[in-house]
Amino acid sequence: MDIMINSTLIRELRKQRSWSQDQLATVAGLSLRTVQRIEKDGACSLETSQALASVFELDVASLHIDTTSERGDRHVRRGRFWGMIGNTVGLICAYSAITYSVVTGSIKGLEAGLWYGSIGLFCGLTYLGINLLSEYFRKNRIGYW
Repeated sequence: MDIMINSTLIRELRKQRSWSQDQLATVAGLSLRTVQRIEKDGACSLETSQALASVFELDVASLHIDTTSERGDRHVRRGRFWGMIGNTVGLICAYSAITYSVVTGSIKGLEAGLWYGSIGLFCGLTYLGINLLSEYFRKNRIGYW
């Protein structure tokens, strides 16, 4: 069963010692391909993580990634993305409706300008709110399971 370890940390520790991937593989008793895979995506077996931890003189747990928090971060980013998409679609629809009203003569230029400005301001504040809330949720781990 594969576990996830911090591939960036492994790469940094290897580079601090000025080791190539091949040298790390030799010292840890692993294959070069295993070291390459770990530095690419962080997936490895428990035995591999133990070998790396002993080479770098670390506790095995310090190499592991909390996949629950990674999954939660992904959900928060996805929510932020779709919130921005929805806000942008709403802005485009509102601007299209105002433009149509101006073209058909339902509203005059000054009134249209006020509508454009107010809707733009509202969407800008909504973008700000989405970003602030998603960052707050991420920091306080709200919505993680």
